[in-house]
Amino acid sequence: MKYLVPLLFLGLLMGCQQQPIRSSSPAVADTVIVAEDLQSLIDFSMRFQSYELAGQHVLCAELRQSYEQSGNRWTGWYLATAITQVDGCGEPKEAIDWIKNMLEQHFVSNEVSWLAHYQIRLLQYQQHQQQQLIEAATSQKKLQRRLTQMEKINTILESQLQDLKRIETSINRRLDEKQETH
Repeated sequence: MKYLVPLLFLGLLMGCQQQPIRSSSPAVADTVIVAEDLQSLIDFSMRFQSYELAGQHVLCAELRQSYEQSGNRWTGWYLATAITQVDGCGEPKEAIDWIKNMLEQHFVSNEVSWLAHYQIRLLQYQQHQQQQLIEAATSQKKLQRRLTQMEKINTILESQLQDLKRIETSINRRLDEKQETH
């Protein structure tokens, strides 16, 4: 039993150190994403966050234009990262599609695959949050319309109540006058 735990640990450690999957084709083998590529993505993310919102939107537009022209996988992933970080840069759905497309067309290491899937989960969460925000905004508009209607009704009822009080006061005054004359 005391040898089983170290052997399991060693087995797990060796399993985590698998080499990136490579194609037999030399042209595709050059497309393997390595640690330097990950560092480049992280550096981009940090630089992107340092921009003000207007600068982020300009950079998003430039990335989108570049991606549409070249179809470069890194430009697509940078754009997907930007979409994850700022509203108004693009739709999470398109970023998810870009990342999935990259994963399907290029061989990547286990680490990059994990990062890509993590980013997809973040984008899906962002999609969910946007949908909830849209639903909440719709609900808020309905409630605001209802509140406006209720305020109008309340104003009408207050006016009618004031009219009834004036009528009651007038009737009471007439009754008092009748009683005084008798």
